[in-house]
Amino acid sequence: MASTGTPSALRRFFALDPLDNRYPSLHGVRFLAILSVVQYHITGVFGRMDGPELDPELAASSTRIFFGMDLFFLLSGFLIGSILLHSLHTTGRQDVKRFYLRRMFRTFPPYYLVLTLLALTRTLTPEEAHNLPFEYAYLTNFTKLASDDLVMGWGWSLALEEQFYLTVPLLFFVLHRLPSDRARIGLLFGLWSLGTVARFAIWASKPVWDNSDFMHATYFRTYTRFDTIVCGILLAFVHMRYGDTIKRWLTHPLHRGLLAVPTLGCLWILLRPTMFPEEHTLLVRVFLWGTVTSVMYFGGLLLLLHGEGPHVRFLSAPIFRALATLGYGVYLVHVPVIEHLVPTANALAARGWSPQLIWVLALTVAMLGSLALGYVLHVLVEKPALRIRQRLAA
Repeated sequence: MASTGTPSALRRFFALDPLDNRYPSLHGVRFLAILSVVQYHITGVFGRMDGPELDPELAASSTRIFFGMDLFFLLSGFLIGSILLHSLHTTGRQDVKRFYLRRMFRTFPPYYLVLTLLALTRTLTPEEAHNLPFEYAYLTNFTKLASDDLVMGWGWSLALEEQFYLTVPLLFFVLHRLPSDRARIGLLFGLWSLGTVARFAIWASKPVWDNSDFMHATYFRTYTRFDTIVCGILLAFVHMRYGDTIKRWLTHPLHRGLLAVPTLGCLWILLRPTMFPEEHTLLVRVFLWGTVTSVMYFGGLLLLLHGEGPHVRFLSAPIFRALATLGYGVYLVHVPVIEHLVPTANALAARGWSPQLIWVLALTVAMLGSLALGYVLHVLVEKPALRIRQRLAA
């Protein structure tokens, strides 16, 4: 008979395979990013599918918090950068095969399963059928991202990351052969700056832009939005090379203030885009879509990684590690979950419920429903795929 201290096979089957815990506070940050994206899409889906009409101020406040996706990009760059930098530091080389195996078995199986299920359970429009091969090829962000033209339009961000990571081994090959840390930081900073340059060049290429055309030309494309991922890699490099020095420097309250001021200043700018003249809206977006968010998150995450206090302990709570483990699945399924809530939301509005209360309830139910489906994906798809990855990468 098995000892009572040994978990049963059934228990192991249903248990989470949690994310790496080297940076506990980042689990809480990842959950906040998930929450920000879900709330943003609730407002968008309500507007697109004729849901309850929200108070204009609530809708505006919701859509101003668009920068959760940039946090995902930066965290992804940081974590991938940390893994590859550690490999180079310990072995002197990067295992490209292992790198791509990790990416493929982590991201591909749930993505393809959800995309296929959505494609099979709905009647595709001609545009959706035409664009479906692009979605399977992780080229969603190079289609016209209209909700009626794509099966899983929110997969644009996943496509962007996969395209960028095709270049990562070459980037680290070059970084490893540069003569000094100053040269490496200079290269990463230069690459980060190119994102702003690319967006500005596109803005300057036409005297007048339509808002939608400008967004499709600059917000979703890999060559205009890679800067936040590069910023995450730069953060990983700075943290690994100078983490102890930064930690000592930040023990002084004045130094923490010097880092917090630009971080909070960037947040203030992001939340108050209307303070700029309307005729300069698109030019402002050149800098808001990657430049300002990178500066904000770079400073904020440095403070978090090298700080102490109740906010760090809160974000490091074990519950956030569990929730962050389900985050990828939540992102894959959250939009269909929200879309299925619209008829109920309209029925509640017809009964006189406040649209604001309905929005809060929709956010709550969407999060709970997406977490439940994310858990199913984790148990049935992610965990088996990760076990296969471990055998192949051994």
